[in-house]
Amino acid sequence: MLKHRHLLLLFSLFLLTSLNEFSYAQTNELNSKIINEYDKIREIAPREKLYIHFDKSIYLPVDTIWFKGYLVNTTLNNSSAISGLIYTELINADGEVVQTLALPTILGLTWGAFPLKEETYPPGNYTFRAYTNWMQNFGDTYIFKKEIKILNLDADQQAITQNGKNASKKNITNQLTNTRNKQEIDIQFLPEGGSWIADLPQKMAFKAIDKSGKGIKINGEIFDSKQNKVTDFKSNTLGMGYFTMFPKLDETYTAKVNFQNGLATKNLPKATAKGTIIALRSSKKSDSLIITVASSLSNQPLTLIGQSRGVICFTANINANDVGRTVRITKDIFPTGVSQILLLDDKKQILNERNFFLNLNDELKVNISSSSLTYNVRDSIPIHLKVSDYLNNPVEASFSIAVTDDNQVLKDSLSENNILTYLLMTSDLKGEVENPGYYFQNQSDEIYNDLDALMLTQGWVSYNWDITKKPLLKAEKEYTISGRIINIMNKPSPHAKIILLGKNKTTMMLDTLTNQNGEFVFDKLPLMDSASFVIQALNAKGKKGTLGITVNEFVRAPFILPKKSYIENNEVIDSIVAQQIDAKNEVYKAALKSGISLREVKITGKKIIRGSKNLNGAGEASQTLTEENLSQIPKKSLYDALAEKVKGFREGMRRKSNIRDYFVNGDLARFIFDGVEIDFFFSPTGSPGGDEYYHFVKGFLDYYNAEDIRGIEVLSNGYSFRYKNQFMEPLDDKTYSFIEITTKTGAGPFLKKSANMYLIKPLNYGNNKVFYSPKYNSTNKKEKLPDYRSTIYWNPNVLTNVNGEADVSFFSADKKGTYTVWIEGIDTKGGLGLRRMRLTIK
Repeated sequence: MLKHRHLLLLFSLFLLTSLNEFSYAQTNELNSKIINEYDKIREIAPREKLYIHFDKSIYLPVDTIWFKGYLVNTTLNNSSAISGLIYTELINADGEVVQTLALPTILGLTWGAFPLKEETYPPGNYTFRAYTNWMQNFGDTYIFKKEIKILNLDADQQAITQNGKNASKKNITNQLTNTRNKQEIDIQFLPEGGSWIADLPQKMAFKAIDKSGKGIKINGEIFDSKQNKVTDFKSNTLGMGYFTMFPKLDETYTAKVNFQNGLATKNLPKATAKGTIIALRSSKKSDSLIITVASSLSNQPLTLIGQSRGVICFTANINANDVGRTVRITKDIFPTGVSQILLLDDKKQILNERNFFLNLNDELKVNISSSSLTYNVRDSIPIHLKVSDYLNNPVEASFSIAVTDDNQVLKDSLSENNILTYLLMTSDLKGEVENPGYYFQNQSDEIYNDLDALMLTQGWVSYNWDITKKPLLKAEKEYTISGRIINIMNKPSPHAKIILLGKNKTTMMLDTLTNQNGEFVFDKLPLMDSASFVIQALNAKGKKGTLGITVNEFVRAPFILPKKSYIENNEVIDSIVAQQIDAKNEVYKAALKSGISLREVKITGKKIIRGSKNLNGAGEASQTLTEENLSQIPKKSLYDALAEKVKGFREGMRRKSNIRDYFVNGDLARFIFDGVEIDFFFSPTGSPGGDEYYHFVKGFLDYYNAEDIRGIEVLSNGYSFRYKNQFMEPLDDKTYSFIEITTKTGAGPFLKKSANMYLIKPLNYGNNKVFYSPKYNSTNKKEKLPDYRSTIYWNPNVLTNVNGEADVSFFSADKKGTYTVWIEGIDTKGGLGLRRMRLTIK
């Protein structure tokens, strides 16, 4: 049986065996063109997918989101060689990007963390996105997305205190039931292959969803215009199913639908007089697919194609007529995953398409074991991992492992995507796939039929691409800074000297020359967090001249806010909230008894600016203006806002000079925009008058209005120490007040770029945060302070050796109950593996 790692052998496979001894040409000119076009598409526009494994999906405001990324090419599912940089984002419910990390990859693997601070991440629902620059060429298709919830412990604590845990759970359950009673449903009817042709027997699929977008169980009957019953139908629990009909021309068919506490009617699509259909029949036990092509067209040559992951698996030529043609295809010419049958006309236009899913059971065999399945609290727990391929050969692979407390973390193997369900199925389907793990449980007849209903209703796979069109965005192998220099005549400036000055914890300077097209590039840059760069251009003679700089900056993928669910939460999440609150409060109580104060101190009288880069920390400033303060004067310039709202802000003459400057009381004022000091970009020309710096700063203060600003913090006296050490080189004995300005865009002081100068602030790489797992011994095992971790252990980089083995260990916490050990990963050939284990803590 051919497996996914042999997929490239399928290029030469075009032999079909017919049930009715109809003979097909193996190759012809049209087939060759189609095959060549698929080859060119893979060469011009190769695809890659990205899956992210998380430790959990519900977090406390003080937690850290741990994750690992697996970047693969879609053809073989092995590590992608296209991109080397992955962008990860957290987006709030208003569609604002709160934080972005740009993570380098090695062999398609990367991992990172988002530490959650309440001033940056207030409780609510967030969307986690991950993608490469190259993926943006294909729209929203391959961008990975996951909903993340950050709990509001104070609000949830109050609700549970008032109602009790059981009452709170009951209230949400009642809310869910009442909403079901009131809601309407949406039903779609979708003919197999996309065509609904009169006088031909066809399969009609259907899907019903409620207002929240979730599938809802239905049943009903189909009637014609004379109210004669044609057939009946019944969905599965997720609202999907199909039935077979023989539609008549000019007839109107109506579905009368029953659902819980409701009735609905819906007209079926009208049948057309002419066209083509394809029907796919397959049983769980059969090793073949049976494809039937029927047509009411006259003697038009048709081409039947089977494709998977952008690779042609077979082609066949068929002459269209009113007699159905049936062919049998062996299943093992397709890889595991979503594939597609296409019917094309002589102009290569798609007439019909039919998606299907095959599971050849060729995933990695992942076995995890421990010396026992039952442990005491604060015990050392060893885990042994042994991995082989489907032929039982040991494999070297990379895995990520998350161990979570079932009392505090909801881990549902059916409802959550994993590396198998996402890369092999849901990433190739449209819409939300509910309970994706259900389809990978086993291969019962019921699951097999439900899987076919899913393919009929949510199938999407498409690798079409105009081969005359080039992708607009480049694949990034590493972080680079590149751009183009033009002269005053808007023509390229070759041999221009480009100086890159960067500042993070240290200062760095690089230089290069532009090529004949005026292009420059700085590559192999070191990993830097919260860095800023200034690019300066000098012409071939080493003079400033009048040069324009264009930098190829990162363009964020567009984001569309997801539709809000009619009911945002469910009773299971409410139970998890209660458990996490209990755990947190028990830690506080134990700490108080032992004389340790851990209770979180609420800062009063200090205003927090969301997104502020304040070096002293949130709320640590001499004066703070919030968005609410500035909303009172939205159209005033930033200069006027400072003069009106900041005590002591003024302009005046520097001591013993005729140079104008800005002051806060007697201190010289220095301005920081989103963590970037504007003095970094001041390049004096030596013009007479002494006001050059004053006008440079004034340009920024007049450019912004108050409505552009999220907050202003003034750092004077003791609050200025860190700023002076960070930004003043060399240090002097003058006193300064630093004004930290947080813009709503967070983009820093990006004004119209001055000639010869350009500021760029690259995305953060993160801080290489490592999961802390306590180690208990005879000395600290009896510590009074309780250990109530919800994520017990997280390791994103578990590597098996040549024998396919790896060992890890961790210590249990103090809550008794059960843990879920969740491990998933990939080998170098694209083999995917997943395993779960349950441990008991007593």
